[in-house]
Amino acid sequence: MVYYMSTFVKLVALYEKCGLSVQSSLSPAHFPGFNLAEIPFTYIYDGDEKLSKGGGISLSEIAFFEAVFEHYHPKNILVIGNSLGWSTLALGLINPAASIVAIDLCPREAERRGIEVTNMLGKYLTANVLAVEGRSPDAIRPVAEEKLEGLIDFVFIDGGHTNDQMLKDFDACRAVADPSCVYVFHDVINFQMTQAFNFIAQENQDLSSSLLYRTPSGMGISYPKVWANILGPVVLAFSESDQRRAALWREGRERLTDERVS
Repeated sequence: MVYYMSTFVKLVALYEKCGLSVQSSLSPAHFPGFNLAEIPFTYIYDGDEKLSKGGGISLSEIAFFEAVFEHYHPKNILVIGNSLGWSTLALGLINPAASIVAIDLCPREAERRGIEVTNMLGKYLTANVLAVEGRSPDAIRPVAEEKLEGLIDFVFIDGGHTNDQMLKDFDACRAVADPSCVYVFHDVINFQMTQAFNFIAQENQDLSSSLLYRTPSGMGISYPKVWANILGPVVLAFSESDQRRAALWREGRERLTDERVS
């Protein structure tokens, strides 16, 4: 009998191989003092020392990627923002036939260690995984041309969390990507980068763009219409309807008003 093991379970086991532990996908309701922008995401620990400053993708965001790649199989994947490799390795596990290259600025020693950890653990994967130090957007073209055989056909942008940086990263990726490339952006809503995302959507009408409200970070996706039949149902499942969003915002404002009055 063949047993299926989820990407999340495999990831946790990978990090334990090198003596690291994983904190991931927790609820702030269970741990008072933490908020929705931090504890639902993934952090890598060496003993009691937290190595990753920013939070990696959550369990539900891994589920999103599993759904995305069920029938869509890119060959050349670029990750901007590697940290300790959690997202990079997740993409490698889900896409065993792909080549994945991750870039990280490595502003701290922990991120340099993250490059080493990613490359070490990547050897256990069938996919070809490589993490390198580099500053986006400048490093995107040389890394893509030197480290990948062929044009990029999937990008995960999780680098500098500003509107300006996200735009620069997208533009640099688009310049060296295949026309069929799919772009996913992490933390769009949580880090108030909807302005950049909306600009990308408006300026790239050949792409279908949606905010994914059912992901904890508020991810965004932009994909060519050629993938509509495959990715459309996935995007719908991880989005929220205009009607429900309007109703939730209205109810939320009413609750806040009631709290102030009481």
